[in-house]
Amino acid sequence: MNARRRMRQWGSRFFQSRHQCHCQRGDCLALSDLSEGKSGTVYCNNDLRTIERGIYVGSRISIFRNELQEPNIIVAVGDARYVLDRRIADLIRVRLD
Repeated sequence: MNARRRMRQWGSRFFQSRHQCHCQRGDCLALSDLSEGKSGTVYCNNDLRTIERGIYVGSRISIFRNELQEPNIIVAVGDARYVLDRRIADLIRVRLD
């Protein structure tokens, strides 16, 4: 029982708090705010699913399609193309090049 309790506590420490983005004013933008054809470098990303796909801090990203009436945006990271939900794209912060 004690070993099981220790393992539960061990795993919970990894996801206790989300790191907040420390962007200065005007330093970075949300990924969903970029227009088509723009590119930049990922500055803050706390979403584990997108990090696993290659959208991690320091990676180059470009916008292929971002229309306000559509719920998704299309981005490119390296040779890969991804469709991201606009709510997830709001959490990813990017510095323009």
